[in-house]
Amino acid sequence: MNKLNLKNIDTIKKLAVTEGVEELSLSSNALRFFTDFKEVTPLVIESNLSAVEARQLMKKSHVRLKLVIDENNELVGIVSAEDLLERKIIQKLQKGDKREDLSIKDFMIKKDTLNVLEYSALTNSNIKQVIEILKTSGQQHCLVVDSNENVVRGLFSVSDISRKLKVYIDIQDQPSFLKLASTLN
Repeated sequence: MNKLNLKNIDTIKKLAVTEGVEELSLSSNALRFFTDFKEVTPLVIESNLSAVEARQLMKKSHVRLKLVIDENNELVGIVSAEDLLERKIIQKLQKGDKREDLSIKDFMIKKDTLNVLEYSALTNSNIKQVIEILKTSGQQHCLVVDSNENVVRGLFSVSDISRKLKVYIDIQDQPSFLKLASTLN
């Protein structure tokens, strides 16, 4: 193996020019913006972890969403940084729960309530269609399933889409009756 050394930049002042990179736009294929779990290991967290520990881990690693798995490594839900905000933990404490007893299960969005996109439908879809679905649902993230393989194939993230398009995308959480009712309990 060669020894690696730093050297002076000398007279070099030009930047390399990107070759053959297609400019992304709203009409680009949706799969160009998708995090494919066949290429990238999904960020997971165990369902029995305390909510406080999970919050600290996510904050420390600057992660906004994790897939929640059980002891069999099977998906049971998702948890976002938003779900673990201190005010939401305090709401649970006011109901009589103890901080140390709160787990991710108390804050995650359960798998059976998730709305997802089908991978095969995305092959002929553009990113504008995905953005419209995310805006309508108020979701910052959306899982993608491959029913043919019976797996969660990946996900869309508004922040990733926004970064790739180099444009701010405003996704407001749409209040639902269920969400409003849960804040009153």
